[in-house]
Amino acid sequence: MSASVITPRSMEAIKATNPTMQVVVKPAHEASDVPSVLCPRIAPLPTGGDDRDKQQDKKQRKGQNKKRPRDAKCSESPLCLGLIRNNKCPWDDCKFNHDIATVLKDRPADIGEQCVIFEKFGSCPFGVNCRWGLSHIDPETGENKFRDGAPPADFDMGVKNSFRVQTQKALRSRRYPFFYERNTPPDKFQPTLALWGGRILPKPPKVAPLNVSKRDPDDVIEAMTKEYEIRVAAAKKEYDQTLLEFEKKRAEAQSKTPFPKKTRKLIDFENKVYIAPLTTVGNLPFRRIMKKFGADITCSEMALCANILQGQASELALLKRHEDEDVFGVQLAGGFADQFSRCAELIEKENLEVDFIDMNCGCPLDLVCDKGGGSAMMQKANKLKAAVIGMGNVFSGPITIKMRTGWDEKKPFAAKLTRQIQSWGLPNIAAVMVHGRSRTQRYSRLADYDYIGQVGAAMDRGAKEDMCRRIPLIPNGDVMSYVDFEERKRAGVSNTAMLARGALIKPWLPTEIKERRHWDISATERLDMLKEFVNFGLEQWGSDKQGINTTRRFLLEWQSFLHRYIPVGCIAEGNVPQRMNERPPLFVGRSDLETLMASDNSADWVKLSELLLGKVDDDFKFEPKHKANSYAKQDRDGDGGGGGGGRVEG
Repeated sequence: MSASVITPRSMEAIKATNPTMQVVVKPAHEASDVPSVLCPRIAPLPTGGDDRDKQQDKKQRKGQNKKRPRDAKCSESPLCLGLIRNNKCPWDDCKFNHDIATVLKDRPADIGEQCVIFEKFGSCPFGVNCRWGLSHIDPETGENKFRDGAPPADFDMGVKNSFRVQTQKALRSRRYPFFYERNTPPDKFQPTLALWGGRILPKPPKVAPLNVSKRDPDDVIEAMTKEYEIRVAAAKKEYDQTLLEFEKKRAEAQSKTPFPKKTRKLIDFENKVYIAPLTTVGNLPFRRIMKKFGADITCSEMALCANILQGQASELALLKRHEDEDVFGVQLAGGFADQFSRCAELIEKENLEVDFIDMNCGCPLDLVCDKGGGSAMMQKANKLKAAVIGMGNVFSGPITIKMRTGWDEKKPFAAKLTRQIQSWGLPNIAAVMVHGRSRTQRYSRLADYDYIGQVGAAMDRGAKEDMCRRIPLIPNGDVMSYVDFEERKRAGVSNTAMLARGALIKPWLPTEIKERRHWDISATERLDMLKEFVNFGLEQWGSDKQGINTTRRFLLEWQSFLHRYIPVGCIAEGNVPQRMNERPPLFVGRSDLETLMASDNSADWVKLSELLLGKVDDDFKFEPKHKANSYAKQDRDGDGGGGGGGRVEG
């Protein structure tokens, strides 16, 4: 770990000295051709010139890659799970295979000598199917071994928020007893005394605004200003008395309010490092890595309300949390107030350990927006308010709202919307997050922090004029170093480092921000980080073949971002730090491993994964789930293999 003390560059200086917006590396690391350690590039097939090809090409440039190769479900070993885990079948009429001798005969060679799950927990629930199985099974009989001599009564890996089978069945059959019915209109959502123990505040009295003109005489302006101040003071006194009376009524009613049963405080995001919701790559093992590097608050991947309410196992799994995550939130996306409210009620009734719920009002994907969710929710203030009230009536934790500057960059309206949200006076809103881009921008061009500053100023004025609580405003976008974080601070904006793509490219970014330094991390340290991610992945998804395939896929998805990092020691003097919108050039690292990690060819990413998870099958192929606009052209020109990144920030 070495720190580099470097004078920060402004964006104006970057544009003046580097009009191509590409990272400038030291002459010793420049490369005019592909280094020999990397796999050869394969040019893409030529495309036709008809309209259909152009439309498909346009879709790909927007980040859609639905036809990427997928893993087939592993049909290996339909063995009885009881036999695999505990060496005996607990069922009398078990329909699964019990011929463990045949499985042992056809079992492939182990990937390594020591099973990380067995080493850490003293037993491995994957038994003979584990690809490191010889460290904990009898090679003759296939029996699973246990460090304590007997199988554990409850195999706990520290993962929380798992749903009961009965709950999943009730959701799928639409028999779960929800408080709110389906398709409840927004006007039916009214604050109740159950909202945070009855702490919904009465609205303050309205005061006629000060109506003066610059053309009026000074004495007239002074007299009218004093009169206005007297009216404001009288209204405030009246409002304070109303609050005292309301507090008495609340104390009486709170003992009679059975729901919600738990009470929680608003979360303080100030001076914290918050890892934003990241689709696909923001999985549980990745969040554990971020905690290791100093992240304070983590959030789940975006979960669709509709899929949760249908009981889809893959969507319910997104709500899982590890015990390492001390402050954890769940991000929900939906187009209707009843969807948000029912999901919040499900979280509360099932006693999931969720510290806050984040409403996604920023996702730019057509799939989400066309159903009224994501960025489309910003245009429906009534539905948004109804959703916050509905969740507050059934969920005892705070709510955060993540949005963009607006639908179109030419007509931003986040300043107006955030002030409107603040004027509602709802006590369960802990913070509002604003990503400095519009929906149509997606992730192109720079995030507009000056406009975020205007949003903060509008919220300051609103808190004073509307006599309401000032809700914290958290900015988001383009932070890739502590210099970026410092440069993007604005008055009226929370001092919170909300990280998304920056954390994917540089997972050690929380450490850099907290220690205010540029970390010239070595390739060996980065490989150790990947090893730890793989170990966390095997714990989460399993050490059998299916679990290895899943871990490898998520590792490769992450590598589509990791390869963009340029080591500090390779960047030319005066060009540190690397910026989010600067594209990495072709360069040679300080070691073969560092060069391999910087490759934009997906074949090299697979090669890197083989160092950690063994060889892939001959027919294995990988393409990232999302492709960023700035990397798509590189692929079409034939000098790149994998692309990288797409919609990652919720």
